[in-house]
Amino acid sequence: MIPRAKNFWTSFSSSALDWIYPPKCSLCEIFSPVDPCIQCQGEMHRSESVVTYFGHEDLDYLGSVFRYPGRAGQAVRQLKYCRRTSLAGFMALSIQEAASEVGIDYDLAVPIPIHWFRLVSRGFNQADLLAAKLDHRCLALRRVRATKPQAGLTTSERLKNLADAFEVIVDVKGKSILLIDDVVTSGQTARECAKALRAAGANEVGILAFCGENYD
Repeated sequence: MIPRAKNFWTSFSSSALDWIYPPKCSLCEIFSPVDPCIQCQGEMHRSESVVTYFGHEDLDYLGSVFRYPGRAGQAVRQLKYCRRTSLAGFMALSIQEAASEVGIDYDLAVPIPIHWFRLVSRGFNQADLLAAKLDHRCLALRRVRATKPQAGLTTSERLKNLADAFEVIVDVKGKSILLIDDVVTSGQTARECAKALRAAGANEVGILAFCGENYD
């Protein structure tokens, strides 16, 4: 098939599918050409302070674009558990724009890794879906052992759960690393990733997630 005919057929097929199955917002289910729809985007609440900087820690800063309660948290759940991957574009763009607004400079955008067993069962790593749409994406980390979900664990249990769970698999010496994730809560996962990256020679490590709850 010649390119012009192929492009016409692709455009026609896409338009036909949109007519038969009109695109919907993954959050409120109304018909919308963008996902999430403009109204749901407007119902997401920005974090009061997008980034918190630390002194004398492996993790230099921690941030989230939106607060978890409400539409932003719904977007995270829809992406992760309902496979609404069409949300990834908006979520990644939100992270990218926030990084630019607060002046974060980075050499590598590194997604928080999940264990291979979870990757196989889920089919994708939501953090990597976001990082893949950013500049300088790099799979610099590997989760070397399975861990329990952090939610519901005490501080000491979180520390033990994630200890030595990550391994650096590329050269990061002298690099500024921006960790990417869909949601950040206590920040302990990011701190363990930062510890591994710092030990491998990274110059700066921070995390910016789509949304967050509390940082302790």
